[in-house]
Amino acid sequence: MVSRRFFFTMFCLFATLIALLTSYRPQYSPPPSPVYRYPVAPPTPVYKPPVAPPTPVYKPPVAVPPPSPKPQAAYYYRRSPPPPPARHGRVYPPPPSKPWWWYLRR
Repeated sequence: MVSRRFFFTMFCLFATLIALLTSYRPQYSPPPSPVYRYPVAPPTPVYKPPVAPPTPVYKPPVAVPPPSPKPQAAYYYRRSPPPPPARHGRVYPPPPSKPWWWYLRR
């Protein structure tokens, strides 16, 4: 047997649904039909003679400064001796670190 509370809940839900469905108004109504107007020709453009660009003013060429001398340090670096050999023979890189999942094993 179904309780009164269930019927009351169903009644409220249906009443809300009906109220929402009947109060709906479409947001966008179709535009009204346009009123026919006779076509109007665009205005005739007024003739304007072309404007010549202004005559450029002569400017004498600017003297380009001479290039700055290059530093002489490059000659020193080319002639510098190679670094001295390591004291303990060949130096190897450090061993790779353990991966993150290595710590999960037990």
